[in-house]
Amino acid sequence: MAEIGLGIGTSHSPMLMQPAELWANHALNDQRNKELCFAPSGEILSYEEALERAHPGIADLCNYDVHKKQKENTDAAILQLAETYKNFKPDIAVIVGDDQDEMLFEDNMPAFMVYWGDSIKYYPRKTAPDASDAAKAAAAGYPQRELEIPVATDLGRHIIEYMIDHEFDVAHSKYQRENPGGTVGHRYPSANGEIETTRVTAPRQFGLPHAWSFLVKRVMEENLIPIVPIWQNTCYPPNQPSAKRCYNFGQTLRGAIESWGGGVGTKVAVMTSGGLSHFTVDEELDRTALKGMVDGDAEILQNLPRHRLHSAASETLNWVTISGALEHLKAEKIGYEPVYRTNAGSGGGWGMVQWK
Repeated sequence: MAEIGLGIGTSHSPMLMQPAELWANHALNDQRNKELCFAPSGEILSYEEALERAHPGIADLCNYDVHKKQKENTDAAILQLAETYKNFKPDIAVIVGDDQDEMLFEDNMPAFMVYWGDSIKYYPRKTAPDASDAAKAAAAGYPQRELEIPVATDLGRHIIEYMIDHEFDVAHSKYQRENPGGTVGHRYPSANGEIETTRVTAPRQFGLPHAWSFLVKRVMEENLIPIVPIWQNTCYPPNQPSAKRCYNFGQTLRGAIESWGGGVGTKVAVMTSGGLSHFTVDEELDRTALKGMVDGDAEILQNLPRHRLHSAASETLNWVTISGALEHLKAEKIGYEPVYRTNAGSGGGWGMVQWK
C-alpha cells in the first residue's frame, strides 16, 4: 500500500510573492472591491460601511513596518515547508485545491473532481507591458516556463473508483480544454438579500490553476514528481460542500491512497494551498481552524460555520479536507500572520502548517 507520510498547507496570496512595499496596492483595490464579506455575519459590506464599524486599533497594523516583518515571517515559513518537503522526498503528491474562474465555469462546476490524465499543462502567467509592479511580481511568483507535469494516473483512477464505492460521487477529468473560458456567478449574502455578480472570462490559453501551481513553485521548487490534482468547489454557491463533508472526503481520500494496489512502498504527500480568511481578516476563524488542525480536533474542523466561509475565506475548506486525510500525523503551525491592508479590516490571514 502507499503511505501518506507528509502533509502541507499554505496560503497562496499574491502578497506572498510581492515585496512588502507593494502590499499597499491591494489596499487601493480593497476600496473598490464589491465582494468584501465581514465577520461575524458573513455579509457583504461596502468599504465605507466597514470603515465605520472597524476597530480603531486596526489602523496601527496597516503600515510598511508591520508588513515588512510579516513578509519576512511568511517567507521563512514557506521556506521551511519547502525544506520539509525536500527532506521527505515523496514519490507522489496528491494536491487538493479550488478553481477560481480558471478552468471550471458554470457550464460544469462539480463539488469534487479528480484529474487522472497522463499529465497536466502549466502555462506561465502573462502580464501586459504596462502592468503594475505588483501584478508583475505576482506573476513572477509562479513558474516562468511552460511545464508538462506528470500525473499519477493509476492512483487517480483508483481514487475515483474508491470514492464512488464509498458514497462520494466525484466528477473526473482526463484532459484539459485548450482555451477554457466562461462565466461564474459570485453570490453573497447582504442585509438586503443575496447579491450576485457575474464574472466573464474570455477563452484563453490556461493550464494548471494557481492553487496547484503555487505549490509547484514555492514548495516543490519545480522539481516535478507525479501529482494527482483534486478540485473542490469552495467559492461558488449553490453546491459548496460543508466543512463536515470536506473532512469526511479527506478521511475517505486517505483510505483510497492507502488501499491502492499499485502503491506498495510509495511515499505520498498530501498538500493544499489557499486561505485562510480573505479578502477580509477573520482572526477568530483562522485561529479556530488552526487550533483544530494542531490539536487534531475533527469536531472543530467539521463545524466551522458556513456563514464565515464566504468569498475567498472558503478556501479554508481545502485545509479541512487534507486534515481529514492526515489524521494519523501530527500538525505543526509553522506560521500565521493576520495581514490588515486597510483600516476597514480588509486583508487576509496567511498561514503555513505541516503534518509529519
